[in-house]
Order: sequence, then structure tokens, then C-alpha cells
Amino acid sequence: MQEARRLAKKDSALAAIRGRSERDRKLAPSQQSPFQGNSTAKLIIPNTKVGRGYDPFALPDKQLTKALMDHVKKDPLVFWISLLGRLYRRLPHMDAYINVLRLRQRNNPNHFRSERICFLDHLFSRMWRDKYGEFKSSEPDHNGLGRRLPDGLWDLYAGIVPTFCASNKTWGVDIDEIYAPCASTDEERIKYSLEPFTYERQTVGVPQCIAGDCGVYALKYMECHALGYTPFPAAFCEKNVKQIREKMAHDIFQETPGFEGIEDKSSYYNDLNTYG
Repeated sequence: MQEARRLAKKDSALAAIRGRSERDRKLAPSQQSPFQGNSTAKLIIPNTKVGRGYDPFALPDKQLTKALMDHVKKDPLVFWISLLGRLYRRLPHMDAYINVLRLRQRNNPNHFRSERICFLDHLFSRMWRDKYGEFKSSEPDHNGLGRRLPDGLWDLYAGIVPTFCASNKTWGVDIDEIYAPCASTDEERIKYSLEPFTYERQTVGVPQCIAGDCGVYALKYMECHALGYTPFPAAFCEKNVKQIREKMAHDIFQETPGFEGIEDKSSYYNDLNTYG
């Protein structure tokens, strides 16, 4: 009986290795050649342009500013007004711009430097800190598949949510890099450590913000890096932060109709106990 379990586990591991090997040989669309021949041959020069698909520091449209402010006057509580003001750990507003990036990646994946990236909102990092002890203390299952993911994370891991732009891509299989803001209040910084994360603070060649602009800077860091703008454009500086903030408000207003575009809080984030 024990030998049968050992063989079953071995077969499972070999199947995983074969699957990983097949994934490694699968070429991205930008690497595929129109010519027939060796299926493992890769193009040295991609046949389509990848990355830098748009200018992340385009100037705001003044006519759109007027339309936006007219909309705000109808409902002074809408979230764009504080984005035009000071965005400092106002997390739903950061999520709103993350949704802009999600939609842009879905509609034009070649605008970004890789198809193997994804964007997550701030609730993922909050959940990961809150549930990390549960993850760390869990034991590998009987198939040797590793620690158990916290409740509610599977749908994110499999790319099923958010449903308005589900990628259906699995982390570690189709996704290599994740962009997610890690924002917290003073109380949360006392309660949680950075143990759940491997991190490094980059200062050389990276624009530094003043207090109150960290939300805008964090979002633009992610956007520029995902687009392939390294080093960062000269327009990414404190003197331009007002117009950067205004353009972000425009993009949210134009590209994510229906408030923040988030429709999944009740379906999967409730499991993470991040609200209420």
C-alpha cells in the first residue's frame, strides 16, 4: 500500500515536470515565426513591437477636465474629487487606477513589456499580511503540492477574478510577475511586519515623492515598469504631480465606468475579512 502511494506521488511529480517542460518550450506570440521548421527555434528579433505602447505622462485634456468636474458637481462624494486633490493611502482610488491598468492590459497586451504579468489591487497585499501566519503554518498535502492557499485566494491565483477582466492565467504557469500596491495605515504598520514579502527599496534612478503623493507615485512606478519605461521618463517628477494626478482622474473617468469597476467584493473578498 505504501509502495502504491509512493508510485502515485512519483507519477504526479513527473507529470508536473513534463507539464512545466512543455510550458517552457511554448513560445509567446511575439516569438513565433511565420516560417515552418524547428518548433523550438526562437526568433532573436520579435516580429511585433512589445512594450511602451503609450505615453504614461500624456497631458490631461482640458475639455475632459471640465466634463469630469461637471460630473463631480452632480455628486460631490464621488471618488475622483479626492484623486484630483490629495491621494494619500486612499485605497479605493488606488484600486480604481489598478483597474485602468487591468483593462488596458486585457485590451492591448502588446502595450506592456510582457504578457506574463498581472495587476492586483491593494486588498491582495492586505490579505497576504493578515493570512500569512495561516499559510506559513500549513502543511503540504498528501500529494506534496505545498502549503494551502488562504481562503479566497484561489480565484486570484487562477485568474478568474476580477470577473470584469478575468485573465484565466495561473500564477507560476502563465504569470511570472505581479504588480500590487502594498499600502497600510499607521496602525497596520504596527500590527504587521514585512515578513510576508521579499523586498528591496530602490532609490538610485527612481523618482522620490514628498509626503502625500505616495499613492500617485506607487501607481506610476508600477505603470512605467510594466510598460518597459526604464529608466523612468524625465516627466516623472514632483513638479508634474498635479497634472499627473489630473490625467489619472481622466483615465479613471473614461475607462472604468460604473464607479470603480469593482464588482467582486461580495464574491471573493468577503472571504478574506478585509471589509467591515
